[in-house]
Amino acid sequence: MAVDLNSLENKLAALTDLGVKKALANGAEEAEAFASYADITSINIKTAIIEASQGAPSGIGIRVVVDGKVGFSATSGIDEAQIGQVAKEAVVVARIRPLDPAFKHLPDPVKRSSKDGIIDDRVLEFSEKEALNEVSMLAKRTFEYDKRIKSLWGGVEVWRGTFAVSNSRGLMSCAKGAYIGAGIYCVAMKNGKQKTGSEDITSRKLADFSEVGTKAADRAVKMLEAKPLGKSLKTPTVWENKAIGYLFWNMLNTATNAQNVQEGKSYFKGKIGSKVASNIITVVDDGQLPEGLSTQKIDAEGVPMRKTMLIEKGVLKSFLYDSYAALREDKESTGNAKRPTTSNEPFLATPTVSTTNLVVEPGRKTLEGLVAEVDEGIFITDFVMGVGHANPITGEFSVVAPSAFLVEKGEIIHPLEPLTVAGNFYHALKEVQAIGCDMRLLEIGKIPSIVIEGLTVSG
Repeated sequence: MAVDLNSLENKLAALTDLGVKKALANGAEEAEAFASYADITSINIKTAIIEASQGAPSGIGIRVVVDGKVGFSATSGIDEAQIGQVAKEAVVVARIRPLDPAFKHLPDPVKRSSKDGIIDDRVLEFSEKEALNEVSMLAKRTFEYDKRIKSLWGGVEVWRGTFAVSNSRGLMSCAKGAYIGAGIYCVAMKNGKQKTGSEDITSRKLADFSEVGTKAADRAVKMLEAKPLGKSLKTPTVWENKAIGYLFWNMLNTATNAQNVQEGKSYFKGKIGSKVASNIITVVDDGQLPEGLSTQKIDAEGVPMRKTMLIEKGVLKSFLYDSYAALREDKESTGNAKRPTTSNEPFLATPTVSTTNLVVEPGRKTLEGLVAEVDEGIFITDFVMGVGHANPITGEFSVVAPSAFLVEKGEIIHPLEPLTVAGNFYHALKEVQAIGCDMRLLEIGKIPSIVIEGLTVSG
């Protein structure tokens, strides 16, 4: 049976309106209520063990202003009795909080056209049984690809959800979405050596997962012939889209955050209108990308999402704002307020600035074409480790690439044992030599493969 997101939207909208009224009745000068619901089906596999889980986390968070001070409280569940208690607690919290001189008021309604992303009825109707069948086929294809594949982890997740936001300044809106994802991480073994490979697809449309397992297995098997690089050098690096995507996001999500800029925590502070990247680099934050996994009609404060140019032909054009950061500069929010979604309980936290769908404008060459133009260098594929330990304020990073290849005269020579790749991301942006046409949809946006000059590679 399909999940009825439209009915859920209406229910949540009514609950947020009630939350605002309850907060005002308890002494709040301003109030905002955010409620969300998610229907989640997850089927995971660990070699031969399959685990299924299904849940529907829901709840409401209420933010209030009392004497210019902001308070917040939240709860799981969305019945009326709980809402009244949360409203009372938010007011109590506000009264004991310190005054934030930078806070002006909750967001006003913003009039601009916006839409939710693609919603596929087949995803809304996708059953637990169908997910179980997909996982079984993923495992079967992975093991059948090569007898050297000895173990795997992976699964399928289906997410269908909606949220609503209301506030006392006349704002009331809702957003909804649905996606399905599948992934495999596997281990290949030969003569005591073991190597890993992974592949995944997440989409707003019902996707074809038939090659996910075989691609993961192929990545792992290829690495069994890896040899040590045996040296340290500065060299061109070709980054597959999957490998570079999360490094791009980790750095730019911090550097383009207007609040970080205001507080001196961004490398891009004072650089609007300046060249910060190679001329071939154009980056947008597109909250209206139809296929984007973060696309919604509104952000976590109810402000319509939009497309914002961040870097155009190497020149920094804009930062990203929620209402708090925007009002500090007498500007309008760019629709980039986001609440944490890692636990599927975004109602438990207040919004902060974040990218939506980070999109790097593609070039014209295929990935093979990028490699073919490298006389001597390293080709980095699959995922890299350590992105989360990079310093997004200074740009310094050092990551481990478990799946990399030596390139000579435009040809891939052989796989390499794990390499360390280090440098400064913001310096590297100016050293991007080429961009591929192979755009890949990731959780953080759409990213092509790229070639960067002058990073230090050791192994």
